[in-house]
Amino acid sequence: MVIIQLGYSTSYVMTKEDALTLAGIVERSHKWEEKYVPAAESATGESHLLYYAYPPEEMPNMKIVNNNIYEMAKLAGKPRSKS
Repeated sequence: MVIIQLGYSTSYVMTKEDALTLAGIVERSHKWEEKYVPAAESATGESHLLYYAYPPEEMPNMKIVNNNIYEMAKLAGKPRSKS
């Protein structure tokens, strides 16, 4: 199994075949950003959104996880939040 990290704190575990497929898709995609410009900072005096699309600057982070560890993690399920 392979763990792929997308972004700062989002990780997914999948087969190596799926990981390679996902990495290929990400490599061919563009990163999308929206930036809000408040009226006070706008040249027109009106608030608006700016949109950006550009090639990704880095590939997803990948690491291999032992199948036994993966199965134990599945048994543990979602971590409980401290309340």
